[in-house]
Amino acid sequence: MKNHYHFFSLFFVLTFLACSVEKKEAQPSISLSDQKLKFEIYDSLVVDYLGNLLLMDISPDVQNYLMIDQNTDTILLVNPKGNIQEKLFLKGEGPGLYKDSRWGLARFISNQEFILSTGSSFYQFRTSGGLEKEYKLGFPVFSSLTVQNGNNIQVLGNQIFANISGRDIDKWGAGGIEYQQNARLIEVLDLTTGEFEPAIKFPKSSKFSSDEKAYFDLLYFRQLAVTKDSLFLVFRNEPKIYGYPINDFGQTPSVKIIPFKNFIENKPKSDKASDSFNIGDIFVGTINGIHYTENRQFLIDYLSGLSEEEFQKVNSETGGNFSKIFEIAERSNEGGLVLFDGSQLSPIIEKPEILGTLNKYVSKDEIWFSLNFSEAENDYSVIYKTRLVNQ
Repeated sequence: MKNHYHFFSLFFVLTFLACSVEKKEAQPSISLSDQKLKFEIYDSLVVDYLGNLLLMDISPDVQNYLMIDQNTDTILLVNPKGNIQEKLFLKGEGPGLYKDSRWGLARFISNQEFILSTGSSFYQFRTSGGLEKEYKLGFPVFSSLTVQNGNNIQVLGNQIFANISGRDIDKWGAGGIEYQQNARLIEVLDLTTGEFEPAIKFPKSSKFSSDEKAYFDLLYFRQLAVTKDSLFLVFRNEPKIYGYPINDFGQTPSVKIIPFKNFIENKPKSDKASDSFNIGDIFVGTINGIHYTENRQFLIDYLSGLSEEEFQKVNSETGGNFSKIFEIAERSNEGGLVLFDGSQLSPIIEKPEILGTLNKYVSKDEIWFSLNFSEAENDYSVIYKTRLVNQ
């Protein structure tokens, strides 16, 4: 009887487990559009430095954090404990320095070297501050929008991808129909040869390739994300993601339409770019950042923008003081960070008020944010390590 009892008990347990698994597998997964996500702070890096610090990059061996003081352009190398290893003053007129404004954040190209771009050259520095090499563009960068602390360059092995315009500006102009038909949108620097090559025209499926209406260049400022086999491109005022194979930018790109609930797009009225722009276009919908995740999704930073009626209302509330318009517009301009899986879009991800801008995406379990300086005043600097979780 004892053996029969053990057999019955074992049979019961196995049956129970099988039913549990069956029940668990039968539970439907929650679609992305219904998920409530948030950034959860679980660590931070505190640096004994009084300034407005941003994290630019993390070295491949994770032993150095490359940071910059937005107010002074001072570059810091910080170890995982928050200790400053190097404090570099690399901007200036002398030899081994860069004199033009930065074109975005610097990036590590090895454990001991990083690359920094400006409006005229790219500079390869050692982590000790010594200049290794300067790569001259050969033309001045042209853009109505300069985002000094943006992710304007991407590194993949010995190749640097940059969202730089300006090549052949004397041939096609700085905007307009001819520019939209012929301009290249990306510059690719080969660190082995030291040469820049232009790449990617406006995709035929993009509104910006129009041969009838001209768009102001502010509207097609570009954001990039690079993986080992793909380059993803988005334009500031178009809710689409274009994907190119990394070894053939001449191919017709894949297109993913981002289903924003509300995204105000500019509608040009002329074939001349200068005639198609008005001050309200600053407040149309914008894609301000894109990150490719490890499970083939996109983390997108966007603002929905203001309609013409909403903009006029905001403008009327300034009382003639235009400097107030951005503060007032911010109250009505919805947006934030969302996840996109190629078809569905998550609701806006909840973010604690202490978090500022997203500085570095490593994985869904390691997303670094700067401090929201309007929420805290410290005699030290701190950046926050977060993960993406379901509420």
